[in-house]
Amino acid sequence: MFATAYKFIRFEKSKSIGILLGIIISVYLIGLELGIFFYLTTLIGGVVNNAKPELSQIFVVSKNTNNANVLASFDRRWVTQLRSIDGIDETHGMVVANVSVRFDEGKNSPAILIGSDYPELAAGPSDAKLVAGSTTQLLSDKTVSTDFYDNKTFGYDVELGTRFEIGGKSVKVGAMTKNAKGFSSPILYTTDVTARSLSRFPADDVSAVIVTVKDAAKVDNVVARINAIAPYLRAWKAEDLKNTTIVNVMTANNMGMSFGTLVIFAIVSGFFIIGLTMYSASYDRIKDYGTLKAIGASSKYITRLVMAQSFLYAVTGYAISLILLFGTKMGMAKAGLIINLSPLFLSFLFCATLIIAVASSMFSIQKLKKVEPSSVFK
Repeated sequence: MFATAYKFIRFEKSKSIGILLGIIISVYLIGLELGIFFYLTTLIGGVVNNAKPELSQIFVVSKNTNNANVLASFDRRWVTQLRSIDGIDETHGMVVANVSVRFDEGKNSPAILIGSDYPELAAGPSDAKLVAGSTTQLLSDKTVSTDFYDNKTFGYDVELGTRFEIGGKSVKVGAMTKNAKGFSSPILYTTDVTARSLSRFPADDVSAVIVTVKDAAKVDNVVARINAIAPYLRAWKAEDLKNTTIVNVMTANNMGMSFGTLVIFAIVSGFFIIGLTMYSASYDRIKDYGTLKAIGASSKYITRLVMAQSFLYAVTGYAISLILLFGTKMGMAKAGLIINLSPLFLSFLFCATLIIAVASSMFSIQKLKKVEPSSVFK
């Protein structure tokens, strides 16, 4: 079956190339758009994603907050008061402040300063994202962490030991991370004390409380209990707050609709380009299909033959698209845009490729079902 299908593909080289290009372009665009979309979701949820997962099961924020990137401050005493709730192992105050960073050359850049109590540093940075220095260095006065990929944003070559100013005060880089980034501005992590000192954040307030619940079975009960006793606050499971933040930002900026439209356009355009080209190729070889029917081939055999061609097109086009996607991934990584081509994502792309290719072949199948064996003699 596949040997015969390959012969039909080989006999129509120009149209086969057109079909392959349609599949390659369609799959490449789908993979690229979805890859960038998922990357942006990690940035949008960065405040939650970058917190230490072993400590940050629950986030307690101001009641009307549904975006982790925009936190309203509240009374710091809640950090200790929440510890009395059954099931809570520990609570950690979190300070988030917008600051301006100034470098030696006079360049200025906005940044977000995030601080939490040492030595836990529950708000981040996560140890898994450290590439230079250590969180112990952040205990030193006026020491912060920066992300390797934020150097492009800063327009300055920041490295371990680099000094710059925040609010007129000199600070030093004591730790470097990779991909511990924020959505709107670079994130600098430090201790609670340093964050308050550099940003003049009120001593009696916090931006959020990170709650540690080691027993996963107790998380829902703890969330409900906090919401019951703290009327002006709201407790979120970390995953729920991240997802709500993503939806809020995507909806507010119509980003989700934009990416969705591009993906749908890639699917629809690929479907018709591939389908019509395959139809044209089948029409050109209609006498060959008629000959197959004349020697006893059934309509089911013809259907399977066309679908076998679609499968070969899909596999070949997918393989080439994959090479292009990995090349693009490496190129974008140098600029700090990390596209995650996970096995699950690649499996989804392969399934999408098969669906597009096989569905497109229906144009040809419907035409060939009507072919009469006598057409070979016309």
